[in-house]
Amino acid sequence: MKKALILIVLLLMVFIGEILMYENNTSAQDQEPIISVTSYPLFEIASKLIGQKVQVHKLIPFGVEAHTYTPSVKTMAIISKSKLFIYNGLGMEPWIKKPYANQINMSEFIQLNRINEVHDDGHHHENEGVDPHYWLDIDNMIRMTVLMSEKLILNFPEHKDLIDKNAKSYINELKALQEEYKEGLSMCKRHEIVVNHNAFGYLAQRYNFAVHSVTGLSADEQASAKKMKEITDLVRDEGIKTVFFERFISPKIAQTISKETGVEIQSLQPLANVTKDEASKGYIILMRENLRKLSVAMECL
Repeated sequence: MKKALILIVLLLMVFIGEILMYENNTSAQDQEPIISVTSYPLFEIASKLIGQKVQVHKLIPFGVEAHTYTPSVKTMAIISKSKLFIYNGLGMEPWIKKPYANQINMSEFIQLNRINEVHDDGHHHENEGVDPHYWLDIDNMIRMTVLMSEKLILNFPEHKDLIDKNAKSYINELKALQEEYKEGLSMCKRHEIVVNHNAFGYLAQRYNFAVHSVTGLSADEQASAKKMKEITDLVRDEGIKTVFFERFISPKIAQTISKETGVEIQSLQPLANVTKDEASKGYIILMRENLRKLSVAMECL
C-alpha cells in the first residue's frame, strides 16, 4: 500500500512538472515576436532579413491557392498577436475586413500596372484596382526588400546591423537575377506566351512580350467557350508551341488546348504561393526555372 502511494505521488509530480513545462514553453512562444505575412514573396523577404531572430508566420499555408484561401478564426487571431502584419493588398486577401494597427499593405509602396481587360461582352472594363502579381517584376522585389528592411529596423532596432547586412546581400542576388532575365529574354524569335490565368503581366511589360490568357486576373474565373476558341485559333495561327498553366490551378484548360492543337503544356510559377519543396528553393531559383521555360517557349537565343 505504501509503495503504491509513493508511486502515485511520483506520477503526480511528473504530471505537474509536464504541465508547468508546457505552460512555460507556451508563455515563451507567446512572448516571442511574430511577423505575420500572407503571400510567399513577403514570407521570403521577411525570412531572409530577420528570420534568424523572430518568428515569421505565413498565414496562407504552403501548397494552397492564394486567391481562393479563407483563413480560420485561429489564423486571424495570429494577426492581432503579431508585432507586424504585412500583406499583399489589391484584393489578394479579401478576408481582411478591417484595418489593423500593426499592418503594412505592401501594394502601397511599389510600382503597379493598371489592367484594361476585354471581356466577352466586347467591352473594355478597367479592373477594380490593378494587377496584384507585382512581385514578378524583380524591380518591385527590390523595392519590397528595401521597404521591409526599413519597417523591420523601426520595430526591431536591436537587429539593425543584421537586417542591413541581409538586405544588401539579398538585393545583390535580385539584381543578378534581373541581369539574367534581361540577357535571357533579349533575343527571342517569339514575343508572346499563352497562359491559362493572367498572372504574368509584370514580366511581360518589363521584358517586352505579350501574354494571351484564357481567364483574367482572378484564378477562379471560368473560361468561356468563346475565349477558348479564340486562344486555340491563336495557337494554331501563330505556331505557338507551348501553353502554360499553374500548379495550384486545374490544368484542364491547357490540356484542352493541347489536345486540340498538339502543343506542349508546361507549368509556370506565379509565386503568390508555393509548395514547401519550392519554398526550400527560394524565389530566385524558382524565377530562374520560370526564365528557362519562357526562353524555350519564345525560342530565345
